[in-house]
Formats: sequence, structure tokens, C-alpha cells
Amino acid sequence: MAEEKATCAIVLLSTDMEWMHALNKGLQRFFLVNERKVDSLAALDAALDAAPADVVVAQVAEGMPTVDKVRAVLAQKSPDAGFIAISQGQRLDEQIKLGAEFSLSRMDLLSAIRMVQQIMRVKELQITAQNEQKKATAQYDLYQRLYHNSPDPICYLQDGLFIDVNPAFLRVFKVEDRAALDALTIMSFVPLKTERTLKQMMKLALEKEIVPAEQMELITSGEENLEMMVQAAHVMMNGEQVIQLYFRDKNASGGGSTIDATTGLGGPEVLQASIKQMQERSEEKAFLGTWIYFWLENYREVLQKDGIAPAEILMKSTAEMCQRLLPPSTEIARYHDDALLIWVTGDKEQTIVRFKNLIERLDESVPENIGRMIHPHTFAGMQELLTESDFSDLLSKGFRSVRSMAMGQAQERIAEPTSANMSRKDERRIYQIQQLIKQNRLAVRYQPISAIEPDGIPRFSDFFHILPDPDIPEGEEEELELEQLLQTAERFKLGRIIERYKINRFLQDVLSFSGDQAHLTAFLKVMGDALNDEEFAPWIANQLKQTGINPKQLVFELGVDTVFNNFTGTLNLIEVMRPLGARIAIADLARLEDDINELFARIKPEVIKLDLREIDTFEEDEEVKFMKGILEYAKENNVMLIADHMESPAQLSRVWPYDVPFVQGDCILPPLENFNYDFKEPIF
Repeated sequence: MAEEKATCAIVLLSTDMEWMHALNKGLQRFFLVNERKVDSLAALDAALDAAPADVVVAQVAEGMPTVDKVRAVLAQKSPDAGFIAISQGQRLDEQIKLGAEFSLSRMDLLSAIRMVQQIMRVKELQITAQNEQKKATAQYDLYQRLYHNSPDPICYLQDGLFIDVNPAFLRVFKVEDRAALDALTIMSFVPLKTERTLKQMMKLALEKEIVPAEQMELITSGEENLEMMVQAAHVMMNGEQVIQLYFRDKNASGGGSTIDATTGLGGPEVLQASIKQMQERSEEKAFLGTWIYFWLENYREVLQKDGIAPAEILMKSTAEMCQRLLPPSTEIARYHDDALLIWVTGDKEQTIVRFKNLIERLDESVPENIGRMIHPHTFAGMQELLTESDFSDLLSKGFRSVRSMAMGQAQERIAEPTSANMSRKDERRIYQIQQLIKQNRLAVRYQPISAIEPDGIPRFSDFFHILPDPDIPEGEEEELELEQLLQTAERFKLGRIIERYKINRFLQDVLSFSGDQAHLTAFLKVMGDALNDEEFAPWIANQLKQTGINPKQLVFELGVDTVFNNFTGTLNLIEVMRPLGARIAIADLARLEDDINELFARIKPEVIKLDLREIDTFEEDEEVKFMKGILEYAKENNVMLIADHMESPAQLSRVWPYDVPFVQGDCILPPLENFNYDFKEPIF
């Protein structure tokens, strides 16, 4: 897109039509030219009355107005206009003396264009400066109103002497007037036991961007005691560095302190400033340690059941355990009500071990005075802290990692940091994935989804299978862990490539199937990385259109964790595919809590696949409660239920009492190479 040109209003006082035309053509390359031509002082006066000019160019020649007369008109009508005199043989310095800002020869057309550019550039800078001055004045007025109307005392000091104070300072500390302050210093309001603390705070204020607030005992001029929170900062006033002290009554509401009263820890601003200082002193791309978002997951539960005091006891116990078990160099801050932000320097692997130990100890601890036995239940989201790391980005990633762990059904409590540089193990796995796809060794298999009472409708769920390498003798081939390869693919954005590969293989298998293609129903798993690809869903729709396969034959199978971690991508897939007739299945479900109910309300799945691996571990009453809830939801919303991951015939006892109509698993039928299976035959 071409840069937008500025408008230049120029008045040409000349009778030299050829020169004026050449100047106009030259200026049009740089400006939108609003040109007016005049040939006398009266015409110039009238033109400036009609509209102001940015530039006036006057020809100095016999019969034309002299420079001093033109300057007089400009001074009266348009004092901000730039004035260029074009001489035809006269001395150029004489024109400058008479009032021209620039004086040029008629032959020097290029310099005339450059002078106009310079005048316009100066005008632009003047306008910018005026706008900035207006903003600065508005900010100053706003500050003055806040400063003078604030109920909290504020003062500015230099070497302990008062530079300025607001009216609240005089009122709270009972000083008669500003003149009385000339005989006092800040130490006049500080008792002996507090002097050292305040001096140390003011010293730190000159060295650091943010200094934690401190609770101090102060005195008024009448020797009355005050309990106040004091915060110090260094600022510039009249070109000199001074210290600002902000005071707030200890019992006043609102935030006057960056110190958390429960844990004694600073707020996130303190940690952010500390990290920023370290980043400024470090080399580019240097490793500065490990950042941890440490989430106390059951804080809210205790808050709702027992109240704020027990919840704060739980948080205090967690913070104290962190301070006791982590290295002395660790910096910790409280973030909102239920999290700690922790910066640990040193080896990353040692940090992971320390946090595993910390979480185990917290799981065993029982804080006193809560009224019931409860253990702090914590999650740690870790990120590498580098010179270029952004604080808000660390916060966002940390929160999302602990949230996804808590929402998932895995037992992991630590989201380990990913390295900025890919490890050699990951490089090897990525190469293996690429080779599998290149050699067509990543085969797609189809596991039948069987009805307890056969209905004859073919339903299959896709699985990956690694074929042997024909170039390597049997027994010498390296065994590949498919699950680890797929996890690596997710992390390094290869999931979208694998999913496209799988969809193409699936479409080829359907088109080459000699049986009843029209009634075939396929459950296709979708990886999280593919959901994050905005082009993935439209690409599938286009592939189906090209092949003539009906989208109604597809059910997109999304794991619970996948949906929570890629919610926007899930909605995008639904928005594109559901109107075409495709359905959505929520897989690996083994709990029914508020977040799952909210997910159902938003996604509205047509199919739910129950994870028998997890359900098999339930206590009897827990199983009954879960199955009753899921059956009620399925009945009310006409949802198809499938018991998935059937690993042994004994698990059928979990299915029959609840009349779950469909089952899937290796103990029922293993994955097949194609769709050749008779669904009219009973499974037993």
C-alpha cells in the first residue's frame, strides 16, 4: 500500500509560467499540491484571506513586489507560512536580509523543491509538538487534580528535605502550613525505631524501579502515632531526581501496598521489575532460570466451603513450604488469590526435581486451624526464562498449562519447560515422523464400533499403525513408540501435516472400498495442532466435495483434553463441518463436573465415548453417580453413547447394567486394514 501524501498549500507570486509549472510538477511527486498563482500584492493579500498557505514562493524581478513588502503581508496574514524568494541575478543574501527564509536562483529548481520539503517537514514536527504539548498539559492538569484532591498524603523529598507536599500531608501530619515545613525534615515525622527502615527504603528507591511497600509507625507534629503503609519511588522534578513517598492509612480500604498481608510476599510488579533488571544486564538469548506459575487448585473450594480465613491459611502454608524447600535465591510473589509466581535460578532439571518433591510434601501436609483435614493441591506450570521472555506471555502460558493439567484426566502435576532449542531426541523423532510419511509407512487402521444388538450399520474409528521398513532386515529395525512420536508432532506443529496425510489415506480407502460406501460411518480423531490450523476445516470440506463423499458419514472425534486446550480451533471445526452434516464426538470422558457440563452446553456433541480405562478404577458409588448423570444427559439430548477402550471381557460388567448400546476396544475387535466386517453378526 502506497504511503499517503501530505497536502501542501502553496502560493506562487510570479509571472514566469514555465518555472511555476516545472515547480508544480516536481512537488507533485511528494505532496498533494493545492496551488494558487498570483501576480500582485493585492492578489496575494486576497489569496491569504481566502485560505492560509504553507509555503509562499515569490519571484524577485522587475515589476514584481519586493521581498520586504511580501514579508509584511505574510506577517499580517499568514505568519506561519514559509517564504522562498526566487532571484534572477540579484544577490541571494540581500533577499534573506529583506525577510525571505530561503533565497534561490531561478536555475536551481531542485533546491526549491527541497526547501519546500524542509518547510513542510518542520510544519509537521511543529504540529506533532503542539499535539504532544496538549497531551502533556492535560496529563499535568489531571495529575494536579489527583495530587491535590487525594485523601492520602504524598510528599517529594531531596536529601530528606521537603520539595513539595499535597494538602493531605499537611492535614494528616498536622502541619500548620507549607512555610512550617521549611524548618522540618521527613525524619521529624519518623520515630527512632522506624528511621532505619525508612532510610533503607529511600535508598532502594534510588536504585530500583519498584520497592515493596512497608508498614511503618509514624508520628504527627503533635506526637500522635500513625500506622501507615509507605511506598517510595524515584521521580524527576524540575530536572532533578527526587523521592516520592506515598502514605496510606493501614486501616484504609483499597490497594496501597504491594506486600501481601497473608504470606508477606511481594506482588507481581516486584517480580516483574526484578526480572526486567536481570534481562537488561544479561546477554542476548541467555538462560536466566525457570519461571513457575504455581497454582493452589483447591483454594477456591476452601474459600466457598469454609470462608476466606481458612483459604488464606492454606495459601500461607503453601508459601511457607515453598520458601523452606526452594533455594534461598528463589524469588516468589503472590499472584491474585490462588497462585504464586516463582523464579528459580540454576539448573532446569534440578528445579523440576525440587518441585516434584515440593508437591509431594504439600500433598502430605495438613495446615492447622482450618477446621478439617485438607491438603494443598498444587500444579506447577514451568517455562524457561530467557533474556527476551515477555512477562505477560509467561503469565499466560503458565496459567494455561496448569489449567489444562487440572482439566485433564492425567496424573501429571508439573508442566515441564520446553527448551528454546529443540533437543536431539526431538530432532530424531521429527525425522522419524517425516520418514514414515515420506515412505507411506504410517498406515491407517479402522477399529469396528460394535452394537450390543447388531443393527447392520458399519461404524469404524481410525488408528495409526507403523509398517515395517522393507529396507531393514526383520529383527534389526528400531522399535518406534507411536504415542511419543505423535506427542512430539503435536509440540512442533506437525500434527496438522499428519492429519492431512491421514484424511487423504482415509478418502482413498473409502473410494477403493467395494462394499456399501454410502452407509459407512467413520470416526476420525483430530489432533490439537490440526484444530489450531485455520485452514484445516475448510480443506476437509473441499476434499469431501472433490471426492463426492457425504460429510454426514463423518464423526470428528475430539478428546476432552484436546477440546479444552484448543477450544477456538474446535469451534472453528464445528462452524465449518456441522452445517455440512458432520457430527462431533467427545472422547475419553470419565468425569462429569461443572466444566464438562459447560463444554457440553457449548459444543453440543452428538456422540460421547466413555473411557473404560478410567471408569474401571471408580468405586461403586462413584461409578453409579457418573453413569447415572451421563445417561440422563444422553437421553435428554439424544446423544449416542459408546463404551471405549474395552481391554478385557470383564469390563462388560460395567456396560450391561447401564444399557450402553455400543462398545469398542481390542478385546471386542482389533483394528482392521479395511472396512470388510459384517456388522450384522453378533459380537459374542
